[in-house]
Amino acid sequence: MFRRLFATLQRTLSRFRSAIRQFAGTAPEDTHAARVYWDEGMALTLTHLMQESETRASGRVQVITLGEFRSAIGELWERYEPRILLIAESTISRMIGRGNTYIPQDKDTWLLLFPALKESEALKRADAIAARIGEKLVGARFSETPPPLPEASKLDLRGALNADGSLNLERVKAAVESVRQATSLGLGSAKPAVKKPAGAAKTPETSTPATPPAKSEVAQLTVTFRPAWNAETQSVNSFFFRATKPDGSDVYGPNGPCPTDATALDLLGLAARAFSDMCERGLRAVLTVPVPYPALHGPQLAEFQRVISSLPQRERLLHLRLEVTHVPARAGADSLVPIRELFRPFTREVAFLLDPFQLSDQVLALDHIMVGVEMPRGGRRSDDEIFQAMLIFRQRAGRRSAYVLGLSSRLQVAHAVTAGIAEIGGTGVSGELKKLPDQVTVIRRQDLLL
Repeated sequence: MFRRLFATLQRTLSRFRSAIRQFAGTAPEDTHAARVYWDEGMALTLTHLMQESETRASGRVQVITLGEFRSAIGELWERYEPRILLIAESTISRMIGRGNTYIPQDKDTWLLLFPALKESEALKRADAIAARIGEKLVGARFSETPPPLPEASKLDLRGALNADGSLNLERVKAAVESVRQATSLGLGSAKPAVKKPAGAAKTPETSTPATPPAKSEVAQLTVTFRPAWNAETQSVNSFFFRATKPDGSDVYGPNGPCPTDATALDLLGLAARAFSDMCERGLRAVLTVPVPYPALHGPQLAEFQRVISSLPQRERLLHLRLEVTHVPARAGADSLVPIRELFRPFTREVAFLLDPFQLSDQVLALDHIMVGVEMPRGGRRSDDEIFQAMLIFRQRAGRRSAYVLGLSSRLQVAHAVTAGIAEIGGTGVSGELKKLPDQVTVIRRQDLLL
């Protein structure tokens, strides 16, 4: 016990010294040899996972490697290595969750252990960590050409236990190294491809027409994408699917009339096509797709779920956000929680769009969600009123990630940055787009401050 405590203390002091050097602007010393460690606590955790069930344990033991990223940027790796490792390890440490742990391996690889999660939750958590590391590396711009981003892979644990039930560390390390080498050679993730059963429903790429039928209400709408600046990646890599009527009113505005289920479903189909196209082109961004609250309590709920679940699993878990709009003031936890639980397994996250001047207490009482507000167009609110509304919203949001859209001036944007809003959108950042861009735009935080 004392040995484990001493080892933990040593690692904490080492990371603290490294952080001080980074803050002081000096490159940390080469401590990679110390990054490869297997203390008794780590080995014991892995042994317990192995002894439970090989199938369950394999999904709860993941490998994240920057091997392919490292090969792609070449000599830039040596130049930026301390910064890259700081980004990766701080992200893993913050996102891995209580009860789980990680083991740094070599100079570009981490073994993630998830004893506190089910296998499906562990897979989703590892994918989310890999995606967030990738987003930060893209935002850091270590090279002109976007390099391949990290992926999480299951670890093949067969044969990792000795006959007496003890852990064979050498076999585990060899398995980790094989994953790292496969990724470095561009062989991709070890995750198997999922075959679509015969007679399965068509995905939105093939079942949804490029343009809505002429008689559809959607044919009269203008579809756009509203970009948002992400404070964590310091880049415009978040986009919100929107639709406006001929009179310029927003279909998804919190104070406007709610679209019919048929219109909402047609729009979801168009958003699904845009999402598929975004993923095929390799755009590393998040697309937020809105669905009205009433539609998620109507007879076509299963159809909404089918469209979303038929999108490629990995892409939607990393890049698709479901946004619930038109939440009534009377909606309580009994109707909000089922929505969250229904769509959390299929998307990166579930968000609720609120009225910035009439925040919902019931929504803000939920956990495991994202919350957002959109300032009404053409409003007569002063910059000070909008700033105060953002401050109150940010305070009420607490630890939940929050976004604010509809900011029309650089002063409002600067206020949002100062308030600590995670994602910021509006003409003060960027105008609306008729189609998604080919790459994200990097904007430093200081460039948004007046």
